[in-house]
Amino acid sequence: MATKDAPIKRERTLHGLMYGLYYPSVLGAGIVVALQHSAEHSPAIFVAITAMTFFSLSFASAMGREDQYGVGTFVMDAVEAVAIFACFALLKLIEGPAWLPHSVRYAYLVLIGVLFMQLGWRRLMHFTTLGYVDLKIALVLCLAFGAYLGDRQEDLHGLVTLVFVILAGLYVANHPYGQEVPIWFFRRRKKAPG
Repeated sequence: MATKDAPIKRERTLHGLMYGLYYPSVLGAGIVVALQHSAEHSPAIFVAITAMTFFSLSFASAMGREDQYGVGTFVMDAVEAVAIFACFALLKLIEGPAWLPHSVRYAYLVLIGVLFMQLGWRRLMHFTTLGYVDLKIALVLCLAFGAYLGDRQEDLHGLVTLVFVILAGLYVANHPYGQEVPIWFFRRRKKAPG
């Protein structure tokens, strides 16, 4: 009995460490940085809001599922936390290494990479890996359009952020983190008989 409880205790410890310490510290730092730069008129602030939206929704993904949270998911979440800091450094909202360029495009590409990484994360958590795949494709296309814009068209970056937030909100509002999630969100509904 003790050997069976040991892995669960380890998983709960890893979950507690990530969701009690690392995730909140990154979210807190991101919110403070975004607020400090909120008066600036540049695409960077919209990319930062998009990144924080994604990270906030990601934070909710394993809540209440401590027993499924293993070493692999912990490592992937740690990589995601580093990626969010890299995103902010690319946007020059925080100090990064001198060799790191200021690039809105690269910041979007980092977010696209993290979005693809979520597929592996979901697999490790025993969730439906391709649940609501159409929404995921739409999210990637949204970020890809932002990357295409680069440093241009501040208003369009605001639109990218708005669309991303709406799509991500639809994704989370329909409980995508459960195990039995349909593959398609925008699927043809069957007509009721009669």
